[in-house]
Amino acid sequence: MALKTNDPAFQAGREMRKALFGEASVERLDTADDFHEPLENYVTSACFGETWTREGLTLRERSLITMAICAALNRHIPLKRLVKCAVTNGATKEDIRETLLQTTLYIGVAGGVESWGLAAEALKEIDAY
Repeated sequence: MALKTNDPAFQAGREMRKALFGEASVERLDTADDFHEPLENYVTSACFGETWTREGLTLRERSLITMAICAALNRHIPLKRLVKCAVTNGATKEDIRETLLQTTLYIGVAGGVESWGLAAEALKEIDAY
């Protein structure tokens, strides 16, 4: 199996990954081995090429929604990435705070407190705190 570089959804996804997460995201994609190729094809095409590129929500809104989902699922690494991504896509510190406050109501205080701490770390790492 090889990366689906001729697939329009894959190409759109590759560009969206780069726009959202920078060159490192595309470098990881380009160096995928035969074990990871099916996953990278799927994620790049379905997630980034077909979903993140849809009309209906802004990239800022998609970033905040996805950030909230990562908080709810206790996904630390993606949460920090999505906080940074949200800022890149126009979200403010206040937007992130309000999204996490809303999320905390439904995921519980322990998960909320942990998510707020991770978000603060991410914001500080990009000088957006």
